[in-house]
Amino acid sequence: MRSRLWLLTAITALLALEGLLKAWAAQHLTPGVDRPLLPGLLHLGFTLNPGMAWGLLGGFTVPLALLRLTVGVVILATLLSRRVPAARTWPLGLLAAGALGNAVDGLARGAVVDYLTSPLLDLAARPLTGRPFPIFNLSDILVCTGVAWLLFQSWQEQRRLPGTDPSPRPFLKENP
Repeated sequence: MRSRLWLLTAITALLALEGLLKAWAAQHLTPGVDRPLLPGLLHLGFTLNPGMAWGLLGGFTVPLALLRLTVGVVILATLLSRRVPAARTWPLGLLAAGALGNAVDGLARGAVVDYLTSPLLDLAARPLTGRPFPIFNLSDILVCTGVAWLLFQSWQEQRRLPGTDPSPRPFLKENP
């Protein structure tokens, strides 16, 4: 019971923080104006994004918000049901918080407030896409962190399966 209370408290705190950050960004940041927070690494910017990364599916604001809301609520309900292994609780909690944070924004504003940019990520994105890395927010970071955490856990579990050898294997076998 105590762990579920901590989880709900953490998710609520993350949602509140994200709401405050989005409200601040909407009031104090200007579209197209880049303000260094950690120069070269993380900057403040502003956009209202009706879609997803790079503005994809911009005409589907409400369906995207409802999908995010559904995902967040289903993950939250699953977490509260205690059917989730303990190791998966926090990464799924991050996913739920991120999905709910952007869902609330999409439903309330008709677009998601994005307020973070990264010149470092721009350097990686431009050769691949021809465009800078999309502007993002805390909810996006929570979703990406939760997914990365789950992938890492899955990779670790795969390495521990019986009959698997975690040591690197040579491409060519040596002759005896």
